Amino acid sequence: MKNFLLIHLLFFGIFLFSNKIFAQSNLDKVPFYLSVESALKEPDKVRKLDLTWQYMLQLPESITKLPNVEVLNLGWNKLTVLPQNITSMSKLRQIALNDNPKLNLAVVCKLLGKIKSLRELYIGWQQMKDIPDELADMQYLEKLDILCDSTLSLPHVLSVIGKLKRLNSLGLARNHLSELHENIGTLVNLSALDLSINQLKALPSQMGKLRNLRILNLKNNELPDIPSCLTSMSDLENLNMAGNKLDQLSSRIGSFSSLRMLDLSENYLKTISGRIFDLKSLRSLNLANNSIEQVPSSISNLTKLEYLNLNRNSTKELPSSITHFKHLQTLELAGNPDVNFLKFFQGTHHFFPELYNLNLSENKLDSISANVGNIKTLQILKLSNNAITGLPSSFEKLHSLQELYLNNNQLKEFPEEILSMGNLEKLVLDFNKIGYIPEEIKKLKKLKEISMKFNPLSEKQIEKLKTLLPEVKIVI
Repeated sequence: MKNFLLIHLLFFGIFLFSNKIFAQSNLDKVPFYLSVESALKEPDKVRKLDLTWQYMLQLPESITKLPNVEVLNLGWNKLTVLPQNITSMSKLRQIALNDNPKLNLAVVCKLLGKIKSLRELYIGWQQMKDIPDELADMQYLEKLDILCDSTLSLPHVLSVIGKLKRLNSLGLARNHLSELHENIGTLVNLSALDLSINQLKALPSQMGKLRNLRILNLKNNELPDIPSCLTSMSDLENLNMAGNKLDQLSSRIGSFSSLRMLDLSENYLKTISGRIFDLKSLRSLNLANNSIEQVPSSISNLTKLEYLNLNRNSTKELPSSITHFKHLQTLELAGNPDVNFLKFFQGTHHFFPELYNLNLSENKLDSISANVGNIKTLQILKLSNNAITGLPSSFEKLHSLQELYLNNNQLKEFPEEILSMGNLEKLVLDFNKIGYIPEEIKKLKKLKEISMKFNPLSEKQIEKLKTLLPEVKIVI
């Protein structure tokens, strides 16, 4: 479960490195205070303060009475200056100043450069065309995220950034960039680079000098293939090229021997390059929303795979070798209605030893293989948007199941097999034809939420449901 969550955090651009994961995860659990007033009531407890969208003209100097603040969000305000005494916030690690176009960034950077604890800076607005030389004064920065105009003076920006010797993570997402200047090749200390949601059709050859890169996000650009400059990045671990214009993969994909996470979803791929199966370190492979017709049996070479997403392709047959993955935790197969899933799940009684998340939604299924009930490690099962009329008796053995999605099917009765799922916490049965609630539903002691919208339940049955499950969130 932890590995699966880490995979998705890394793909959405949150760059967490192994020596910081524990501290960062602890901070993530800490709540945000949403006003200076509320924070000042218990100043020593405040570690995260979010003052976005408050239309402030200036930051109150009383903020320095919060000695333990580590994260300060000041985006989308009307700030013109920062108080001089902000330098006394000796534990401040992250500050966001996005969309404060009246700020004098030269003054701000010079001021923030005096805070030795500061590691992350988020600056810029959509019309920003340059950054000040004073940014180079922030020598303790490790992560920088810039929002800017597409006509940004990239040569100068990259020259200034190059002076930040500790910088290891750079974000230039959502900037409508149509090209990237060759000076990007000077940032040789980068380990994470986010260029997502731009308009890049190619990358400069000098980018190949970034041999320390571990995470590269190129999602939602206009790249027709894997750029040749990337092939020198043999230590790359996470490559996201979702939402580009790939219609085929060149052999370059085989260059990334250290790759652990690869996202090629939302492209135009019809086949899977055999070179992908040379990536023996791969843990996560996302090929969703392409037009892939066949999955080669050699996919079994990816013996370390933990996450596989083949949702919404044109696949007609899945190789049985997929069921042999010993470490697979999540398998996404929604939206492949031409696959014979009864055949695919034959003999799975001894397979999928670690699978906990299975998605078979949108497949026009009228029945489910009994062998799915033999995957005893399942915790999440999605069977939405099919034509299912009942569940196999083997589902009574899914004692580890915590979430079950059966919405938009053809169920006329409440499936009695569900009543044996003692660890079930969430049950979704919307858009079926269930009109009767069995008394035995009260056996689901761990149930926290049940949704039964658009079922022909009478008022009497609804009241019965509420009586039987008094502590459960009921959505009708």
